[in-house]
Amino acid sequence: MITKLDVELKILIYIIAYGIYYFASSDVLIYIINKIKKKIVVIIFEVLYLIIQIYITYNFCYKLENGYIPIYFMLFIVIGFLLYFLFMREYFNKCLDFICIFINKIKPIFAHLFFSKTIFKKPNIKFFKKSSKKKSKHLTLKP
Repeated sequence: MITKLDVELKILIYIIAYGIYYFASSDVLIYIINKIKKKIVVIIFEVLYLIIQIYITYNFCYKLENGYIPIYFMLFIVIGFLLYFLFMREYFNKCLDFICIFINKIKPIFAHLFFSKTIFKKPNIKFFKKSSKKKSKHLTLKP
């Protein structure tokens, strides 16, 4: 399949941008996983990430040029990775830290919208009732 030069250049730019996107999104996943303590939740996040990335990659490749995947596809994804790793990764991770701090500051403001104390009341159920009689500390001897 012979394509025009301008179309090939657009495809190259799209592939490089996709490589940058792919590795930036994997950094976001790693950042989220480092914050999570439970192993099962980490596994669920990783599986969902992989499924979503497979879907996005399929759609990207299909819509690139009606399914045309050039021979140099992987080469330019690696070039996108190198551009991201050398020039953007450190700044992107600083932005993720800033976003996390910003969300933690805003979270208490919006928490009442999702967890209202009037709507979600904790039940006041006591399974073990304390006896109302107080035991005396002193022993009394009867004659």
